[in-house]
Order: sequence, then C-alpha cells, then structure tokens
Amino acid sequence: MAFSKGKRIEDETSKRIEDLAVNIGCHEGVDALTVTRLCKELNCDRRVIYNRFRDIDEINLLVAQRCNEEILAKAKTAITPQVSFYENMTALVQAMFTYIYEKNAYFQYYTILYTVTDKGLKNEIVHYLTYLIEQGKLSGDVRAEINSSGVAQNIWILMTGIGSMLAANVNYKYQEGLNTLLYGVEALVSYMK
Repeated sequence: MAFSKGKRIEDETSKRIEDLAVNIGCHEGVDALTVTRLCKELNCDRRVIYNRFRDIDEINLLVAQRCNEEILAKAKTAITPQVSFYENMTALVQAMFTYIYEKNAYFQYYTILYTVTDKGLKNEIVHYLTYLIEQGKLSGDVRAEINSSGVAQNIWILMTGIGSMLAANVNYKYQEGLNTLLYGVEALVSYMK
C-alpha cells in the first residue's frame, strides 16, 4: 500500500512486507517485529517501509487482521444451517476459542489487537460477530433493540480475556476456560432472546 499523491495503492513490496510481518509476529512475537528487522530481512532502506506504512503499530494491526481472518476462516466451518442461530453462535465462538488456544502465545496476542474508530472497535472478529447478530435480528431470533456491536464486543472480550488467562497460567486448563466462556456466552444469548 504505497502512497501516491495521498492515496494508498497496492504493490508487491507491500505484500512482501505484510507476509514477512505476519511470519515474524506470529512465530517470534511483537517484540521481534520491528522496522529494523523488516529492513534487514528484506534488504531495504527504512523509507521502503515508511513509504507504505505509517509506523510499526499499523503493521502490527495488519498482522492482527490476518490472524483474525485465519481464525474466522477456520471457525466458520462450525456453522451449519440445520441448527438454530444460538447453537451456531455458540459453535462459532467455541471454534474460535479452540483455534486461538491451539496456536502459540504470539498468535494469541494478535487476536486482542483492535483499532478504536468513531464507529466503535475495529476488529475482524467483532465485526463478524456483529454481522451474525444483525442476521439474527433479521430472522427474528434476536430482539430488535439489541445493540449488536455491544454484544459482539462482550463475546470478544470474554473470549480473548479467558484465552489470555489460559496462555499466562499453566494451572488454568483449557476445559475450565471453555466452560467459563460458554457460561458467559449463554448469559449473552439469554439477553438477546
């Protein structure tokens, strides 16, 4: 996404930078992902990076976006048209949580990154959950007055918060974390009905 006359454009170098950033960030962690490291690996000058990205924070958010897209692609396979909206919502959240848990702590870190905009949080998982809840409203499964974005953010906070606890505490087991998450999702589901 090089800048040309104030507009972002896609180019092969931007894609190479993003791919390398994802590889470094998800396998070595956010501390290893620096502009200096990117320049060294790509054998380029810092201007190459800064002509395409504002700063390392923007690059980290792109890594987070790619991680979240990966999670969603995997989790969407848990959705089946034969079951209720609420069963699908629970299956999706469980699949996302499990996928995040199975990945390493570096990958897990990127799932909690977000951008605050004038429209609320910008995070692919929150965005998709909001979309699903809106679809639930259209089908009549969710009350019309429910704040879809607010409920989606609560699910995401539960999921990433419990996931972070699992990553940080060897005595906190996956099944305990999953059960806690599902209790929280069940409470939100009851609220939406």
